[in-house]
Amino acid sequence: MKSFEGLNALLIDKCIAWAKASRHPEMTDRTVWEVFEAERPRLVPYAGRFNGFHSVPAAVSKTCLVRFDNNKYSVMASAAGRPVEIRAYAERIEFRQDGRLVGDQPARSR
Repeated sequence: MKSFEGLNALLIDKCIAWAKASRHPEMTDRTVWEVFEAERPRLVPYAGRFNGFHSVPAAVSKTCLVRFDNNKYSVMASAAGRPVEIRAYAERIEFRQDGRLVGDQPARSR
């Protein structure tokens, strides 16, 4: 896959295909998909993107680099020599200093 969007689309297709082909474990006369469709009107509405991230403190070098997950990322020069908070999302990494964004880059794959 070339992107998270492409991978997510493939996974959604696979999950739906599995649900349509698999019998529900408790209601064996119906598929997982049929039970889901019957329950769908009672589910909580989608509220938007989940803002989940892993947060860790880090130091910024004098050359404006921050090391995280065996990679080095550059941040604004004003952050040099001071600590930052790293927020690692699935698709990007943010660097914040005193609540202010000082760097934002796509996450690198391993």
